[in-house]
Amino acid sequence: MSNATGEKISVCLLTYNHVDLIESTLRTILDQTITDYEVIVSDDCSNDGSWELILELAAKDGRIKPVRTPHNMGMPGNANFAVKQSDRPYIALLHHDDIYREDLLEKWVSVFERHLDVTFVFNSYGVFESDYIYQEPMPGECIDGNWLLNRYLFARWGCVVRGTAMIRRSAWVKMGGMRKQFGLLADIDMWMRLAMLGPIGYVAEPVITVRQQRPENYPDEYKETCWSWRRWHFLYEIHALNRLDYLRLNTLSGRLQWWGFRLKLSLETTKWLIYAVVKRKLYIIITSGESVTDYDLLPLRLLRIILRSLSTFWKKE
Repeated sequence: MSNATGEKISVCLLTYNHVDLIESTLRTILDQTITDYEVIVSDDCSNDGSWELILELAAKDGRIKPVRTPHNMGMPGNANFAVKQSDRPYIALLHHDDIYREDLLEKWVSVFERHLDVTFVFNSYGVFESDYIYQEPMPGECIDGNWLLNRYLFARWGCVVRGTAMIRRSAWVKMGGMRKQFGLLADIDMWMRLAMLGPIGYVAEPVITVRQQRPENYPDEYKETCWSWRRWHFLYEIHALNRLDYLRLNTLSGRLQWWGFRLKLSLETTKWLIYAVVKRKLYIIITSGESVTDYDLLPLRLLRIILRSLSTFWKKE
């Protein structure tokens, strides 16, 4: 892989309050098999010493370009800010808590160079201090965006793509960057929108190792161990908005798929409400109003109202 290829890459490393992991993560980014890529480390106003460490590391290695957001902007705001600091055609969007194999950038960029219409490249991944490898069956290195949407991105509430990937700048610009209203789930929305623009690249190797460690101030609504209707609300809105863009609602097929989605959404919420009743998880019922969307079917709306009313009596028991 030539140095000229490295000159096309802007690595945008997003950081916030993870001072204990930044240096080890940066080491894996700087020790890649290709050269001449730029490394922009964008700190979102950390208050745990992360910014001071980044400046210290940048003083020792001229390849690091430290930048800081003008105020805490959240993950999507930080991503948009970081991308604006560069103008190279390939954007490697990385996070401070992952470990990157030395040939990660080479693997990603080679897919871009072979498939000029690919909008972004992602990969399978390993888990830190574990033998587990997350890998879904894919049809090849270049995947039809519609196939990925219907097989994985629309079909599941979870996401087959991690928050790290290489994105073609022209696709990023056309998409308009990340939408801030979805918080730490904004990347799920982004993958859907990028998949609508064209084919997707895939590397069937665990070139990234993810760490499950979370900072103490990590929002509860994004923790898998914490229940949050707010997280479900974000997911519902992401799926709904992207389906509205994708489906042809002026056709019978499009209308049927849209109503099928509304049924799926309502059944998912109903499932959790029933679970809350059976397990007497009153806080799930009481806070269920946080999941209300314009797409709820009428039976779900009635069920939510009835259960929240009954919860008042259950608390007195």
